[in-house]
Amino acid sequence: MADRTTYLFNFSLFLYTALVYAQSTNPLFAKIDEVKTQRIDSLIKFNTDENKLQYLAVLPSVSYNFFEKTFNIGISLSNLSTFYQNKQRNKIELERLKFQLNEKKDNDLLSLENEYSLILDTYEILKLELDNTTLTKEIFNLKKEQYENNKITLEDWLNLQKNQQDRNLAILAKRKNLISKMKQFEKRLKNPCFKNELDYLRLKK
Repeated sequence: MADRTTYLFNFSLFLYTALVYAQSTNPLFAKIDEVKTQRIDSLIKFNTDENKLQYLAVLPSVSYNFFEKTFNIGISLSNLSTFYQNKQRNKIELERLKFQLNEKKDNDLLSLENEYSLILDTYEILKLELDNTTLTKEIFNLKKEQYENNKITLEDWLNLQKNQQDRNLAILAKRKNLISKMKQFEKRLKNPCFKNELDYLRLKK
């Protein structure tokens, strides 16, 4: 039964690992994956080494008979049975722990990749808005000229100014919010992954 359970855990771990590696992985997160994997391996190795000490419980007992002047060596079958059962149980538990830790690691990395993609998508949309600023200014100046030549009413001109101001404030808020998100993400990863995007957002007015 224990061997069957171990097999099922190993098979599940194999399927899950195959599924994860089948997905596209951004090289940006390779180092994070490596560090987390090393931590998991170290934890599993530590517990494995600790469990190895349990063999001390099945060492034969040695006694000396002073009357007969002989040594007696005894082996407990009960201890051997308990040792084997504990060994199998610990092996299963370590497999379960390794599976759970790897699953959490992969889910965390997937969450990071999704967040990274979302930030980049937001950046591309905002970049289009910022790149469109020149055309918007030209239209604004054209309307201003029309107002000065009495081709549009004061009300239209004031509404145009308000819309232009609202647009500028909205873009400013989006830019500041996106810069903040990029900085926080870089800080968590300890990697300047948004350097070019941040340079653009800081310079673009």
